[in-house]
Amino acid sequence: MITYMFALLFLCATLIAHLFGIYGWYMRFPAYDIFMHILGGVGIGLFITAFVKSNFKSFAQAASIRRNIVIGVLAVGIVWELFEMYFNIAGAPLWTKAYYIDTAKDLINDCIGGVIVGWICFRKSK
Repeated sequence: MITYMFALLFLCATLIAHLFGIYGWYMRFPAYDIFMHILGGVGIGLFITAFVKSNFKSFAQAASIRRNIVIGVLAVGIVWELFEMYFNIAGAPLWTKAYYIDTAKDLINDCIGGVIVGWICFRKSK
């Protein structure tokens, strides 16, 4: 239950930080987008961890938890990138080389957040 609360806390922090970003921080601070994707990856990773912990009798049964965290975070990141594409709010014009680079960078940053959570879970389980 506490992991769900941490996940909710990180996702609320991500939402609040995104609202700041909408009002100019994305333009004022170029690295703000990187921070946002890593923070979102951590929040989604924590949610996936909480879900696995609550649905398995022991955390050891979910031996591939780190892989599942990264795959889940990547899946949510792809959905987010599709959202950006649909509403044409990507960091670069659609279907350009800059767009593909921005999308790849965003997905890598999402996965970095998931890897951070997976690493913390690995360290905590030892």
